[in-house]
Amino acid sequence: MMSEKKSKASWTYRLLQILAEWIINRPKTLVLPQALLCIAGILYTVFNLEFSSDRNDLVGSGKKYHEIFLKFRAEFPQEDDMVALVESGNLEKNRQFVERLGSRLQGDPKHFTNVFWKGDLKSMGPKSLLFLDLETLRSFRDSIQTYLPVLQFFSETRSLNDLFKRVNRQFATSGETQSRDTVTENTDNAPLFSDSEPNSSAETNNLISSLPSLHTIIRLANNALTRPGKPTAPPLSAFFPDESMDSGAGSDEGYITYDQGHLFLLTCQAASPEVISSAVERLRMWVKITEQELPGLNVGITGEPILEYEEMSQSQQDTASASVLALCLVMTIFVFGYHETRRPIKTTVCLLVGLVFTMAFTTLTVGRLNILTITFAPILIGLSIDFGVHLVSRYEEELTKGKSPENAIKIALTNTGQGIVTGAITTSLAFFSMTFTDFRGIQEMGIITGGGMILSLIPMISILPAWLLHGVRRSQIPADLPVGNPEKRTPIRQRIEQKWLARPGITVGIIITLTLVAIPFGKSVQFDYNLLNMQSDDLPAVEWEHRLINSASKSVLFAAVMTDSLEEARDLEKKVLALESVSTVDSMTSVLSGSDEEISENTKQKLLVAQEIQKSLNDLTFAEPSEDRVSIQELSRTLWSFQGYLGSASERVKTAEVPYLKQMLSSMKDSVIELRKQLFEKRTGISSSERITAFQNRFLNEIRDTFHAIKSQDLRSPMNESDLPPFLRSRFIGQTGKSLIYIYPSKNIWERENQEEFIQQLRSIAPEVTGTPVQLYEYTSLLKNSYEKAAFYALIVITIIAYIRFRSVLYTILSLTPVGIGFIWMLGCMGWFGVPFNPANIMTLPLVVGIGVTNAIHILGRFQEDQTPALFCGSAGKAVLVSGLTTVAGFGSLILAEHRGISSLGAMMSLGTLACMLVALIALPALLATLRPKQRSITTN
Repeated sequence: MMSEKKSKASWTYRLLQILAEWIINRPKTLVLPQALLCIAGILYTVFNLEFSSDRNDLVGSGKKYHEIFLKFRAEFPQEDDMVALVESGNLEKNRQFVERLGSRLQGDPKHFTNVFWKGDLKSMGPKSLLFLDLETLRSFRDSIQTYLPVLQFFSETRSLNDLFKRVNRQFATSGETQSRDTVTENTDNAPLFSDSEPNSSAETNNLISSLPSLHTIIRLANNALTRPGKPTAPPLSAFFPDESMDSGAGSDEGYITYDQGHLFLLTCQAASPEVISSAVERLRMWVKITEQELPGLNVGITGEPILEYEEMSQSQQDTASASVLALCLVMTIFVFGYHETRRPIKTTVCLLVGLVFTMAFTTLTVGRLNILTITFAPILIGLSIDFGVHLVSRYEEELTKGKSPENAIKIALTNTGQGIVTGAITTSLAFFSMTFTDFRGIQEMGIITGGGMILSLIPMISILPAWLLHGVRRSQIPADLPVGNPEKRTPIRQRIEQKWLARPGITVGIIITLTLVAIPFGKSVQFDYNLLNMQSDDLPAVEWEHRLINSASKSVLFAAVMTDSLEEARDLEKKVLALESVSTVDSMTSVLSGSDEEISENTKQKLLVAQEIQKSLNDLTFAEPSEDRVSIQELSRTLWSFQGYLGSASERVKTAEVPYLKQMLSSMKDSVIELRKQLFEKRTGISSSERITAFQNRFLNEIRDTFHAIKSQDLRSPMNESDLPPFLRSRFIGQTGKSLIYIYPSKNIWERENQEEFIQQLRSIAPEVTGTPVQLYEYTSLLKNSYEKAAFYALIVITIIAYIRFRSVLYTILSLTPVGIGFIWMLGCMGWFGVPFNPANIMTLPLVVGIGVTNAIHILGRFQEDQTPALFCGSAGKAVLVSGLTTVAGFGSLILAEHRGISSLGAMMSLGTLACMLVALIALPALLATLRPKQRSITTN
């Protein structure tokens, strides 16, 4: 009879028997090699595993839209924009912030390229005037002609002291002579105006015109003394003031502004793909330093690289924390479930060995972790601990029956071990089914988790049994199971089980009723495609992306269309701008010359106006700035005289004649008083003299270089591609000469409906449109479909494995029952609480299928062995309960993640696992009790 049983024994049974003998007789040959492999795996992983935050790496090859995107990247290889935003009601302070930050980023070419915050005339190349539209160009020409005497006044200045001495002389000669005791040096003459009315001479008018510019210079000099960092020069508009005295920065200066100047932008790109992570950190560092120089501003950074980097960083932190928490929770549950610590500790150590093997396997096969696969550790912790729970439970049960430790290990490995191995293979194949999808990120998840399940099984069925036998004592044998001790009180879990098994029909009826109630709620569950809704609530990059959308109706995301010629780009741009879903378009079509007659005429007019500007500046020559350090004492005396003139002029000017002038003179006087005070403040590090000298050089060189750039413009011909500055050429002209159009949506592009409308409208006129909105649209669609396919494949594979294990259609159906009912319950709860699926928690679909079957396999396997549906009279019920709780704990640790996608994954997996466990423990035994009288006796292996 024994030989007949052996001949009929499954290959799993025979292999486990051999393994048991080996563990008993030669344990070191199994333990020591794995210990060495564990050390090697740690070193290999530390030095070779990479992390990828680029969502484009998650998409597999062969997709048309992705091939178009790759062509776009090959033609325009620069990285996506990182964006710094500064927001406040102080326009001048906003301007200074982007100026200081931009200078710092330009000085860090190792990390940043194409830094852009202002399209000023000095940096936009030899035809920079032609970037202005015709109306703005004419206005600029008129301003230069009007304020040319003011420019001439500044052009003759070599130092700050020289500038204010010249102003004092103009004050002194502009009005009537009158003695004044409070003004020294050249202040014996009267201030600017007489008692009756302002002087109407041209010299006086020129002086009045220069006052706003002087006020701006004084304020910026104060900033240079009181704030660290490189000083900023006055904007060009400061030398062309209007009656509103508005000498602040604005869009007319070429700055990127929204919300009427309250929001300033700076864009830059990482110098190379290899430095994206460090570039994000460096940008954050430079922003923080600039904030310290200019406090009181609301500053943040966003952009696709930053969103992806912060999402990956947050995911890494969340996953690391969740892994530690999961280990603590599963061990705590294990300890409380078995009322001792040694075996749970040994099981946890074997679990860690399996995780190390998995990390090394991941490094070897995939080489990286991404935003999807980074969550594998808590998943494997919650699942792999089940192997040890079932093995230890059966081992302890056999010990209570009086078996020797060696025989207990043999029975546990050969009997319960079959369920453990089958469950591991089943779950592993469910994971591996993900590799049949079209989504590379899901394929990698399937490889890592599928391989991880098998690799985690190895130490659990080799090291753990050997360790359980090592130094075993009778005092370690548990006595809480009533099998070998009839007098011991029946555990409460067994008494509860007896109640629902006493009336299995009622139990099954309740289960069916709950399932029917859950179905309508499950049908209402939607899929949330918005990736921003997955990230942390308070992630700064997400907050600033929303703020930019709300304040500017413009996202940092754009669609892109490549054209073969400028004429084609112009035609396409007209069609695109007519679309309702399009807000704005960025291109070079209005700047570069072409064959279109209307454009050519416009270009001719712009050339004529620009030449007039050049001609009006022909006689304007700027003196070389002084190389001497500023004398604090001398400058202070000159400013004291200037202060006196301002006070006297403020008293004499008639408010009714020039309403704003009296207020401006008074405000300037206060600024001069503050500047003189700051000149003599004691400072650590750079002295006041060094700081004011640095400001003087920056101010004088900036104005000289700007007007030199205007005078040096090459206006003999219209602008062509070679005239574009490098950062614009690389952005709009491709490697092979293709022109690029950037298209911005008019609605929130993160919302699925807006995404679909935007892309479909663009594809109707430009089928090969690409860019991040297209990638996100296709990415989320492909991800959702791939997980649905993975769940379907997993169900097929698991059905086959279950049939092979039990050789029975009925048992195969029963093994799938917890999955089906538990999944419906999970969907019902999601619908009840209004929780949608999203690109993160959609992973639940194939995982629940694999996990839900495992419990059923253990229960049905033990039923075959004992021929009783009562699970808690032996170790099976307790093992299923503890392993289910540890799995819930493993996934539940993810709920505390800041990343909302990962948190929702933890919640859905915990809910799905709990539902499947309850159905397995309650419904499945009740079904077995109902069906048992009709079943023929089954002889197990």
